[in-house]
Amino acid sequence: MKGRITNIGYGLEGDLIVTLSLPRQYIDDIKKLLNDDVNVEIKKWRERRSMSQNAYAWLLITKIAQCITPPMNKEDVYVLMLKRYGQGGIISIQKDKADGVMRAFDYYMPKGEGEVNGKTFLHMMVYVGSSQYDTKEMSVFLSGIVEEAKDLGIETLTPQELERMKGEWA
Repeated sequence: MKGRITNIGYGLEGDLIVTLSLPRQYIDDIKKLLNDDVNVEIKKWRERRSMSQNAYAWLLITKIAQCITPPMNKEDVYVLMLKRYGQGGIISIQKDKADGVMRAFDYYMPKGEGEVNGKTFLHMMVYVGSSQYDTKEMSVFLSGIVEEAKDLGIETLTPQELERMKGEWA
């Protein structure tokens, strides 16, 4: 949920006390947790991507898949677009623990191996699925897909429609 930090202070034991301003409709849920230990994650608010962004991305991905000779599976085109325009990075994992760790990633590819202190590490390029993107990340991803579609002669929204849509993403 979206909230705002309104105050930070210290308790008598030296622990940090953070005051939050949250939407009123969550009062009953929050009261149930009063004086219980809870998991806490606080990070800067970013608007999530809209479903219209996602729908348009998949429409173009499907058209790209059908346009390529020989035709490709749309999921394979999606992974290709993730690699070209998506979010991700390289991680290194101890080779004997790689299977367990890599289960957490849907999209990845090996980039090599290395050794540190006698332990072998696998270097993997991991890609974040677009369902995890915020509006800015989705805008970059979708802009790349639009350019790919144009290069293949696939009709896309007009520049004005794309700009209007990007304004909704920001």
